[in-house]
Amino acid sequence: MGRCNLRFALLPLHTMVVLLFLADPHSNAAAGQQLSAADLAAAKAAYQRPAPQPVENPALVELGRLLFWDPRASASGRTACVSCHLPQLGWAVNDPRSRNDSGKLTSRKSPTLLGVGHLGSVPNGWDGRNVSLEAQAKASISTGSMSMRETETPVKVEVIEQRIRAIPAYVERFKTALPDAPVNIDAMVKAIAAYEAAFEPGPAPFDRWVEGDEAAISEPAKRGFALFNDKALCSSCHVGWRFTDDGFHDIGTSTTDLGRGREVKDDPQLQYAFKTPTLRSVALRAPYMHNGSLANLDAVIRHYQKGGLDRPSRSPMMMPIELDDGERADLVAFLTTLTGSPEGDAAPRLPD
Repeated sequence: MGRCNLRFALLPLHTMVVLLFLADPHSNAAAGQQLSAADLAAAKAAYQRPAPQPVENPALVELGRLLFWDPRASASGRTACVSCHLPQLGWAVNDPRSRNDSGKLTSRKSPTLLGVGHLGSVPNGWDGRNVSLEAQAKASISTGSMSMRETETPVKVEVIEQRIRAIPAYVERFKTALPDAPVNIDAMVKAIAAYEAAFEPGPAPFDRWVEGDEAAISEPAKRGFALFNDKALCSSCHVGWRFTDDGFHDIGTSTTDLGRGREVKDDPQLQYAFKTPTLRSVALRAPYMHNGSLANLDAVIRHYQKGGLDRPSRSPMMMPIELDDGERADLVAFLTTLTGSPEGDAAPRLPD
């Protein structure tokens, strides 16, 4: 099977449906014209967003909100979850690398948490090392970026637990949210995960357009949408209303970081592979890639134009494509329509 055919065979079903009609030599898209009304409606349907997930335990979510913003949940008492996941940036950062609780730079950029409540059993994080949101939060607090692990006197989890138990207002909130659970690290991360699961992307101009408001996005953005699903082949991985297949791919970035390959050493296709990020509010969080190596969206598109570094693990879905300056600008215009408003959350008043 040729590289192009293999790429198409690996696409999700609903993406193949969109690409099939866009690739039809008799279609308006293939002729370089705008999509027909029927084709456009079918393309839009692939990105229809569902209703927000119901909140089963509001008290648990509110407890998680406090802990997510509270630096006392870290070893140093100075770093909070929100330090690396800023609400105004779509729960991400603009730094190529974040600083951990020891004051040292981490090796990767903090990923966005937008829409993580929809992951289900899919591993999360750049390399998928965490099987759940609870696992990620627990690892961060106990051994990761919030643990002061790189100091001569690391703080044990028990110290953090005792610090939270010493705050009466927290004890009361734990009793309300988790009546039968002790105030410990497991209860803490359960609450934090419940809060993170509520990070629904804010309504975006693109959503209004999908719902029928033709004035919601510009004509260049509409052309960019057609390119996204056709010539540029972005929808190969950025599928569905969250614009991600939740998979891991080596897209040929220049890096020594094995990504998913660190966790799955015996799979040659997962070496240098990283999780496909959502494109929701993507315009807020430059620079891009796991290491912040690409400064802006134009640079990202140029990377895909070239096809990335050729190596055995590079995804068969990566191949050079031809785009001119106007087409790149149209793609950027489309991507900016994915920014939600409002996005993020306001800082809560923490318990004394």
